[in-house]
Amino acid sequence: MDLSRDLVHVAGLIQTAFADDLDQAGRSMLRDMRNLGRLGPVLWWLDQPNIGISSVLSGFVWVEGGEVVGNITITPVSSVSHRWIISNVAVAKSHQHQGIAQHMMEAAIEYIHQQRGEVVSLQVRDDNLPALHIYESMGFQAVFGTAYLRLDQVPTTDAVSVDPVNLRHRRFTKTDANMAYQLARAATPHAVQMEQPISSYRFRLGIEARLLDWIWRLMGRGPALRLVLEKDDHLEAAIATEPATWRSESQIVLTVHPASRGLAEKPLISHVLSHLRQWSHSVALVRHPTYQPEGIEAFKSFGFRLERTLLWMKHEM
Repeated sequence: MDLSRDLVHVAGLIQTAFADDLDQAGRSMLRDMRNLGRLGPVLWWLDQPNIGISSVLSGFVWVEGGEVVGNITITPVSSVSHRWIISNVAVAKSHQHQGIAQHMMEAAIEYIHQQRGEVVSLQVRDDNLPALHIYESMGFQAVFGTAYLRLDQVPTTDAVSVDPVNLRHRRFTKTDANMAYQLARAATPHAVQMEQPISSYRFRLGIEARLLDWIWRLMGRGPALRLVLEKDDHLEAAIATEPATWRSESQIVLTVHPASRGLAEKPLISHVLSHLRQWSHSVALVRHPTYQPEGIEAFKSFGFRLERTLLWMKHEM
């Protein structure tokens, strides 16, 4: 792929191929790709190996009749890692079922092999049977899945009591950050952590979070809600949400310790929906792992519908 020549066309191809799956972040990414593609000679300079942008947006395109009809993106996880990510495997509808995706995958695997890659990962919808057939035939195996759920309108919900477990707001302290980190480690299977390591850094709530909460309150938007279930000096579960803005939907993140699954989900979700109802009646979105099916069923019981499930697959070279 030549970024200065192909990037705008690739952005259009991705938008068409994944129109039903693009969220706000995906749409923003495509806008950035188009803007980069219009830089012309400047983008050619940025595409040089010593600059680094080529390592993020490298890959292959399939061209017929001068038109880009296929794309595959290949990205190293880091400069020192032997792990790679394959993404954006897209073929124009007019050229599907001709073996193009298979050929691009073979080219990608060969390229990663030449770069001494050891593990390759990708995501695919669980109902995309043609793609699943290709990946499985090449040795990819599913590790876990992520369910995407949507609630079109937040209902009136009564918060459910969770006595005798201690339900409280999460504090802005190192102790709570470490407890949240330990909860995530306990709730996530080892095989998943090998694919997506859990960093303690992302559980810290510093001055930035406090400031952002204050700004949202000042602007009349509801504050973030971060609740935890505490028992015997450790966390059994945690849930967090931020009310929607005019540019985004409400997002809900739920984590439950294996020992409390089936018990903690509904009470926590009820508290979050009660909070959201005060500030926003609009869309609420959830991404929840399939290895926590109790959470998925709990969200469905409040009216969330399953939009899609993405499988994370890996191939050891």
